[in-house]
Amino acid sequence: MMNRQWLHCIWISSIILLLAGCGKTVEEQITDGLAFTEAAFEETEIEANTEIGKIAVYVPRGYTVEEGATDMNYIFSKGKESFILFINTIEAEDSRLHYELLKNDKNLQIIKEETFENNEAFGFTAVIEHGEEQFELIVSSGGVKMTTLSEGKRMDEKLTEMTEIVLSAKPLDSTKE
Repeated sequence: MMNRQWLHCIWISSIILLLAGCGKTVEEQITDGLAFTEAAFEETEIEANTEIGKIAVYVPRGYTVEEGATDMNYIFSKGKESFILFINTIEAEDSRLHYELLKNDKNLQIIKEETFENNEAFGFTAVIEHGEEQFELIVSSGGVKMTTLSEGKRMDEKLTEMTEIVLSAKPLDSTKE
């Protein structure tokens, strides 16, 4: 009976260790998220499924969206997490403004960044460290940029969803009412 209890404890401990080992490291999450961003930027046309304020945008399942302080800032929420979408309609699709601002800020601890160019469009993804297990995720394409803070969990999923949102965001035709 005692041997059986020990075997049961060892078996449960092994399962727990195995499951703990299945979690992705921060580096793996970043790599996977950037790989999706690159593939989506090069190949995918993401269709908007929502109109809010002055934009049409894809809102992934589980997200809510509301207008922010101005009609070109939007707040996306998923659970307790918030994401901010900025849209500058004056910037062209090949604008490098957000990227240049990022690169010129010498106070930032950029962990990883990737740039993408396709069909006269420019985009980038960056992960910035803001202290122990606190990261800022940025996805940008032309004049559209989305940011959020992450505690190092599900960063690949967040980067994927942020990419879908950024690549789908388009200003609504001003003549449409």
